[in-house]
Amino acid sequence: MPSFLSRDDWPFEEILSEERSRDLVTTTVLVTRVEPRSTNALLKFVQKHLPVLPNLDHCKRVKRSTIENQIVLEAILCHQDQLTPDQIKTLAAQCDITVDPYTKQVPAHAPRTKNQLHDWNKVWPLSYHEDPRQDPTWTQQDIDVFQQHMQQLMETPFIGTDSALPIFACVVNPKTNAVLAHANDTRHLGHPLHHAVMNCLDKLAAKERSLWITEGKRKHEASEDTGYLCSGYDLYVTHEPCTMCAMALVHSRIGRVFYSIPTSTGGLGSAYKIHTHASLNHHYKAYKNLLQNHPAQIPLLDLPQPIDA
Repeated sequence: MPSFLSRDDWPFEEILSEERSRDLVTTTVLVTRVEPRSTNALLKFVQKHLPVLPNLDHCKRVKRSTIENQIVLEAILCHQDQLTPDQIKTLAAQCDITVDPYTKQVPAHAPRTKNQLHDWNKVWPLSYHEDPRQDPTWTQQDIDVFQQHMQQLMETPFIGTDSALPIFACVVNPKTNAVLAHANDTRHLGHPLHHAVMNCLDKLAAKERSLWITEGKRKHEASEDTGYLCSGYDLYVTHEPCTMCAMALVHSRIGRVFYSIPTSTGGLGSAYKIHTHASLNHHYKAYKNLLQNHPAQIPLLDLPQPIDA
């Protein structure tokens, strides 16, 4: 049985969406204490006579606490803006229900990660629907492969003028660990868009065109080709891609991006999180700080700032 690493043991960090990285935000509701034997009657009253909670389906209706060895139950009645305490008391009295409404803070958003659930549950008990796709099951062997690809990239011999930038990228097929394309930044040669990522995608596209010509259309169509350049592939790049490169990776349908060095104008975590935008028709995983503080990283740190990688 393989031993999978927890997220806390990864030697790098995932760039999470705002939903999955945000801190606790609370909203105010009206609650009441309720005796355990009266809970069912109260919940029936709430369901039938009080307004539906707006966007708070993630909050469980009843919170159970123990205070001085006594079980204390608190039940959410409604949002603070929906009814006043006196209005609730009047409605409850008509149904022979006794309530004493008071305000309470509860999480305003549903938890998207286990860490959020752990922290926010301390405020009020929450429902959580785990998405197994969000937490990859990686072994130490997997991590070693990621680090090897990045180290090889960092140790690429750099031959260039003083104006050349030591930024390198490669596309890898994770099923075979084969490097499909490798490129460096060539903006110093006169084209402002020739970033390492763009050059790498261009090399891979040229390779695909060559295969199409040499192997024939029929054979190419019989392969696992999805119609997109980088479906299921990984990109390793020494520096955080800029917004242009991040969008190019969306269009290419890259699967994962690993980079070592964040940049202030980067499109995958520093300035933007292009890969997580809900409006896009493709999303990919992005991870930063791979091989952070590795000796091979040192020559790559001395870049003009800000720099679009």
